[in-house]
Amino acid sequence: MKGSRLVLLALSIVSIAHAAAEAPVSVARPKEARGRIAETALSYAGSPYVYGGKDPSGFDCSGLVYRVYREALGAVLPRTAREQYAYSEPIDASEIQIGDLVFFDTAGPISHVGIYEGEGRFVHAASEGPKKGVVESSLSEAYWAKAFSAAGRIIPPAEYLGLIFSASLGPSFGAEDFLRGIRGSFGVAYSILGVETGIELRPEYDASLGVFRLPAVLALGIDRKLKAFAGPALTLGSPNLGGSREYEARGGILATVGLEYTPFSFRVGTRKLGLGGELVYDHYVSEEKSDFAKDAAARIRVGLFLSTRWGI
Repeated sequence: MKGSRLVLLALSIVSIAHAAAEAPVSVARPKEARGRIAETALSYAGSPYVYGGKDPSGFDCSGLVYRVYREALGAVLPRTAREQYAYSEPIDASEIQIGDLVFFDTAGPISHVGIYEGEGRFVHAASEGPKKGVVESSLSEAYWAKAFSAAGRIIPPAEYLGLIFSASLGPSFGAEDFLRGIRGSFGVAYSILGVETGIELRPEYDASLGVFRLPAVLALGIDRKLKAFAGPALTLGSPNLGGSREYEARGGILATVGLEYTPFSFRVGTRKLGLGGELVYDHYVSEEKSDFAKDAAARIRVGLFLSTRWGI
């Protein structure tokens, strides 16, 4: 019975958690930043091709991207084309804007990269062909149209408002029941002085206590990996641990407190997902004789989750 309820809740959450990814580098004025990227890339036109190069004496394709983003924005990108592809936000070809990256299958999958400059043209460091070194080419040229593989975004789109949306879903675990339940989160944040400050709803079904809980928390995130959150919670049902110990949900504005850490990210198709874990304290009180082990089991849980982020 518990298992079927968990599956139904998971399906309901997944059905509304559809989202795109988010550009990995934040900038204050994306439209101006995109112009600087294109201008910087074009300033190196005519530089020679040098395998492994990343300075004006010579560039390879990913070395040019590395140099341009570092000079124009102070951003340090991964060094190879495949690493830059994995690092970027995947976007559809119809969404490409000035400063985005375009990837090609030339000497193998994702083996060449360039910087889009607008009007169907891109700047890149070519190793062979009629023109070598840092040159401009068109995506409509037969060779590049055939070799085109994907597009990626490093900074937010030109019309970016700065709002960051997030969603996550995963199982929770506890001492009383190994598989304790299922939890999700839906939130919106805005970066203030490098700290993502926002609000989140974090619904969960707790099979160990037989309750549905809906915390509404203030969340503070650092470096897109570490997040702390705390807030009040609505609890539906009568908390009862294993049918033998009754609890009451309390805590006020600190009814739920937790830490979340997302150390890994990966692509699934055109989606970038995060894989992380959390440690959560839910404030439950029992009127029965103190039992440290059972009280800890009722109040503390850990969880794993898949997450996604997107910005507007």
